[in-house]
Amino acid sequence: MTKKTDTPAIRFKGFSDTWEQRKVREITDRYDNLRIPVAASLRIAGTTPYYGANGIQDYVEGYTHDGEFILVAEDGANDLKNYPVKCVKGRIWVNNHAHVLQGKCACADNQFLAYAISQADIESLLVGGGRAKLNAETLMDIELLLPSKDEQIQIGSYLARLDNLITLHQREYEKLHNIKKSMLEKMFPKNGSNVPEIRFKGFTEAWEQRKLGDVVQITMGQSPDGSTYSDEPSDYILVQGNADLQNGWVCPRIWTTQITKKADAGDLIMSVRAPAGAMGKTAYNAVIGRGVAAIKGNEFIYQLLVKMDADGFWKILSCGSTFESLNSENIKNAEVKIPTTAEQIKIGGYFQQLDHLITLHQRKWKRINFRCSH
Repeated sequence: MTKKTDTPAIRFKGFSDTWEQRKVREITDRYDNLRIPVAASLRIAGTTPYYGANGIQDYVEGYTHDGEFILVAEDGANDLKNYPVKCVKGRIWVNNHAHVLQGKCACADNQFLAYAISQADIESLLVGGGRAKLNAETLMDIELLLPSKDEQIQIGSYLARLDNLITLHQREYEKLHNIKKSMLEKMFPKNGSNVPEIRFKGFTEAWEQRKLGDVVQITMGQSPDGSTYSDEPSDYILVQGNADLQNGWVCPRIWTTQITKKADAGDLIMSVRAPAGAMGKTAYNAVIGRGVAAIKGNEFIYQLLVKMDADGFWKILSCGSTFESLNSENIKNAEVKIPTTAEQIKIGGYFQQLDHLITLHQRKWKRINFRCSH
């Protein structure tokens, strides 16, 4: 039987052989027979990673496998489209929810195989209802395009380095996100207090309690007539609700020829319908629909409103209605604590810098992910 061949569009220098189509069973050995599931209450704490369908679940004493292996979720995968496949090294403990493969030394590199298997359309091969399962025989019959082992090693190493970069940026993103969450709690006064736990040097005055409507200008949105909506970017950008905000900024997706209520570039945008209180900013002049309000406030006010949303402040005001929403009086009469203008500038600048770093790491790992998937 003649095997199919193919070659990629981009290759490392020195490789020109065609790739050969092979079944997983031809190039790997399966070690599912060594798996041992252990209930959480019966595990002995240790340093060995305990793997399930979606990765490490625990660390235990002992091991079931020792070496370099490819783990492929059998059942219980938390993402069927990006199916869990991972190359692992060293001593590991694997339960019965992940298949265990190992490339045959002469023809297959485990790192490369892990990436190759992850690119297969595994979702279409799953059986079962609520807990989809990848049967062992189905896995072993998946066909992959395979280059020489030397080329596999080059590709596998390159992709592993990219994965490490993605992980690095994800960790930095999560770390900075947690720092921001913590500092929002400490740099704004808690209930019953008029000074925050942490302050910049030189600031000692008590914060003043004010109504939000006395501090900022608030414009409630009004939706244009539906007949004026368009997909023509030369018309006015229309912001209708949370769907028009991405990563905290207005992202144009629909336009209108009718001006009702306006937001100016630099304004803060608050969603006043489910989810009521979600915040963003606009870099554009825009028409605002009834699902949002425009607020003329500085960076401090933005971060204050972000914290109020995170604390569930607006949910208390919007609950009880059939449709979660905020009206003009809810927003204008909201009691807030405000420091001096100088302290506002310091606090706003600090959180703006944090947001910049968070966005930077988020964009980097998403960009690397995009390049890997194309």
